[in-house]
Amino acid sequence: MDELSRRFHLIVIIGALYGLLASGIFFLGQDLLPTAVLAALVLAMLHTLNRFLHLDGLSDFGDGMVCGGNAERRLAAMKDSKTGAGGVGYALIFTVLSFATLASLTGQAELLFLPLIAEIMSKNAMVFCAFGGKAREGLGNSFVSNTKGKQALASLVLSVLLAFGLILLVCLPTGYWFIEDIALFTLAGGLVSAIVGLVISTLAMKNFEAVNGDVLGATNEINRPIVLIALLMLVTL
Repeated sequence: MDELSRRFHLIVIIGALYGLLASGIFFLGQDLLPTAVLAALVLAMLHTLNRFLHLDGLSDFGDGMVCGGNAERRLAAMKDSKTGAGGVGYALIFTVLSFATLASLTGQAELLFLPLIAEIMSKNAMVFCAFGGKAREGLGNSFVSNTKGKQALASLVLSVLLAFGLILLVCLPTGYWFIEDIALFTLAGGLVSAIVGLVISTLAMKNFEAVNGDVLGATNEINRPIVLIALLMLVTL
């Protein structure tokens, strides 16, 4: 686990695999099912593959965020096995946002590329969240402790290069996007996800005085719709 945590930036490769599966569902099903149904299938696939671990982290994070009191009390609420209104609310809000943004994708390029970028950048956001916080006892302790500026920078560069390279391979024979479009969307996704990760780590430090595994999982789920919204806004420009 310690060796894995020292290479946390490589988690973006897992994001690329998830993103390829998500894009594959949209590509194979675009002529068979409505986009909304495909969006629901994509979310079901993503949560099933990670055994709902990130969704559980988001729910726990929500419970901690809405709890009053000092950091210890908020952490206790986060670790409580019972899910409160905050946990349900956070899980519902960001799941609905993820569904709505995925269901809003139109056009062959957007269906293929935006889910791929979003999943890669959600892992990048987790790395930046770990970099921006301090560790505490728990599953995420070693990942937060061992993630420094070098790993965060490596994650950002690798995320952008992975997204750019994979999209370029599709675009070379199809011509869906030009190189400048690929560069714009992948760079935008990388920058937005880095900011999301740092903002969530700042909130976690303020409320819990630490970043733990639940915060990292929540970051993955919160980042997805935010990046997709940013990319959809770019499409309209």
